[in-house]
Amino acid sequence: MTYTTRREFLGTLAFASIRSILPASTWGTSGVDSSAARLDRRDFAPVQNMILKEIARGAATGVAVAVAHSGQIVWEEGFGWANREAGVKATSRTPFNLASLTKPFTTTALMTLVAEGKVSLDDPANNYLAKSKIIGANGNADAATVRRLGAHVSGLPTMFAMYDHNQANLGLSPEALLTEYGGLAYPPGSCYEYSNIGFAALGAIASNLTGVEFGTLMTERVLTPLGLDDSFFGTSVARLPTGAVRYDSSGNPMPDYTTATPASGELYASAHDLARFAMFNMKQRYRARILDDRWIEELHKPVFVGPSGVATTFGWFTTHLKSGEQVIFKGGGQPGVTTDLSMVPSQNLACLVLTNRTDGRELCLRVCNEILSSYLPEWRQLEETAGPSPSPFVITSSLGGHWQGTLTNDGAKMQVRLKIESSDSATVQLDDKSAEKITEMHLEG
Repeated sequence: MTYTTRREFLGTLAFASIRSILPASTWGTSGVDSSAARLDRRDFAPVQNMILKEIARGAATGVAVAVAHSGQIVWEEGFGWANREAGVKATSRTPFNLASLTKPFTTTALMTLVAEGKVSLDDPANNYLAKSKIIGANGNADAATVRRLGAHVSGLPTMFAMYDHNQANLGLSPEALLTEYGGLAYPPGSCYEYSNIGFAALGAIASNLTGVEFGTLMTERVLTPLGLDDSFFGTSVARLPTGAVRYDSSGNPMPDYTTATPASGELYASAHDLARFAMFNMKQRYRARILDDRWIEELHKPVFVGPSGVATTFGWFTTHLKSGEQVIFKGGGQPGVTTDLSMVPSQNLACLVLTNRTDGRELCLRVCNEILSSYLPEWRQLEETAGPSPSPFVITSSLGGHWQGTLTNDGAKMQVRLKIESSDSATVQLDDKSAEKITEMHLEG
């Protein structure tokens, strides 16, 4: 079982040979509505070449991209491998694990219950939690509302855990997870803290209200009505082999795993389906009307605005360009996965990138920045955080040396020893466990 505190969380091929492993149908706008191609004749060749070069040098394994504009998917394409060992190529219809890009789907499922009057976003989450409640002396638990759970300002802490198949029995139910980790770390609404536990609570709320397992509920209320036929929740074991294999930053296939908080990161979706989900969020109707416009607007309404102007919403992040146009965005990252989706609703424009690599973040950002700046010259790279901007850690006389003390919260009592030797070298020891090297240090706030 592996824990981290933040989400963060092929030999070289000749460039020409990469095109030879891709079917001709993946090039150009094949498979895209011809009217869409006429609407937007933008040249995506520079982005295609960028991706192919990354695959050629072994920096990427499988990549899928889609662009939606003016109510149409104007480009969708897959590159490289969904499963290199089995010879399965990535296409725009390959389901990739979305990691945290699952979260907007989770809040969309919750919003269908809000629209039916079964839950209120501004009620205490504890009103809808049956077996386990949010507790803690660090704030008023009643202020941890449903809306704040989905906006990472409920006061719950950061936590990520993953289990391979041999450890699957270690996974906790949402109720047990809340019993173990559902104590307030901060007063609700006081600060931003990215919290997968909050989404575990949302999943528990949805299941408590409907009596339906959350993956099934998401399928029935979001995926099937919107015609997202390539997409499935991670609990659909029979469909898992159709999903893209996850690879580490060296390009090695990773053993399959599940996470402790499925409602925060267990959805699989293709680039095609994700583009259609983006169009739904931009109020472009093409299938079932699962939410009226006012409820979509509730999904995108700012809840907590950070110092940089980036705000959290119920499942998304949002900011504005210099022109004042709203951008709604969300990414995902965990071992073997990096994903990114950005939308500019006023332009009916969305770009998304899916990768099956741990180290795909830079490529995702480069691809979307290149595409979106071709439509909007004022486009700038977005930072997915509503917290203080981090800065490099620089040791000073007041910070360096040996520290020790006791960590306490909700009855816990743990001895901690911190040794800071330089700006990039430190260890931490908890109770009688061995000291561990801190692999990343920065200052925040």
